[in-house]
Amino acid sequence: MIVVTDVNRSPIIGILAWLLFVFSTLAGSARLIVKYIIARRLTMDDYLVSVAMGFSLLQTICISIAARNGYGQEESASSAEQLEKALKSVYASEMFYIASVTFAKLSALAFMNFLMQRTRKTEWGLIVLIGAWGVAAEFAVAFQCHLPRPWSWDANQCFNRDTWWMVFGAIDILSEAALIVVPIMMVLHIQMAVARKLVVIGCFLTRILNIITIVLELVYRERNKAAPDPMLAIWEAAVCAQLVQCLGIVVACVPHLKPFMDGLQSTGLRMYYLPGETSRRGEYGYSSKGGTVGHELSGLPGVANSTTVFAGQQRQDWDETLSQNSQSHIIRETRTWVVEEQYHPDPGASQATDSESGSPGSHGSHGLGTRID
Repeated sequence: MIVVTDVNRSPIIGILAWLLFVFSTLAGSARLIVKYIIARRLTMDDYLVSVAMGFSLLQTICISIAARNGYGQEESASSAEQLEKALKSVYASEMFYIASVTFAKLSALAFMNFLMQRTRKTEWGLIVLIGAWGVAAEFAVAFQCHLPRPWSWDANQCFNRDTWWMVFGAIDILSEAALIVVPIMMVLHIQMAVARKLVVIGCFLTRILNIITIVLELVYRERNKAAPDPMLAIWEAAVCAQLVQCLGIVVACVPHLKPFMDGLQSTGLRMYYLPGETSRRGEYGYSSKGGTVGHELSGLPGVANSTTVFAGQQRQDWDETLSQNSQSHIIRETRTWVVEEQYHPDPGASQATDSESGSPGSHGSHGLGTRID
């Protein structure tokens, strides 16, 4: 039986690694199952978080092997063979860790793009930056030490690992901050109740927990920079890294909670399309001076019908010189719409047309209307 002592912290690393992995896997699995039950399909953000979960499993296996071979205990207590195995396992776990964190961030970006139904320049920029950051970090870890033993970071033949992880953590914090600010700015421009808006913003603010954990990891790495026994001193930073990996997956699943979905659905945004709906993803336009907003209305499953709605909005542009005038506080809007509906209660029956007189359940154009508010 392995006992935790002042000179042996390896059991803490192994136990917490598996515990946090189970927690993140439960969160990710619940998200995927609920999504598939509701929509009968998965989207790109689901596939990306699944990849992140796969890399998280591989990383947890590697770090637990390292813990069983002396990672987190005094170096003198392990044999040369155990130390070699531990270093190799840590080397592999660091590469899987970077991959897991990167794909979790890309999943969050893909979900934001799905909500907006389009990818703006901001989202494209974040995708490119986070992707390039992940690839560069993988290469840096892969060649951190001299070949043919790139995993031997205890041989003093590597680049400055402490400085490298500080830079990696700083960029990680900046990317997390961007993943908080960008969606919150998006939500602030959506017309919805203040209470629901606060719930939605709160879901994105959960990433602050990840930032706090990254900061703690960097603090421990800085404190242990000149430790006489780095194999033992690293255990606190190793635990923080496991927590960062876990939170990266969990916070990517938080926006799929029911309060968040209810808040966005109330604004007209559809997060899921139910089986049988034939409509494609709608298009939502935003303009500071007004414009045209188009929405597609989908039919009910099992009923052959089609509905077309055309809505045009025209707003008067006010002269800036009248900004202090009382007229500047009046909003004028003209809407014109046409509604056409064809309804057949029995899709398998003979094809009926609107031109046929006495056809039950058939309706033609409902007309053209204009309203001025």
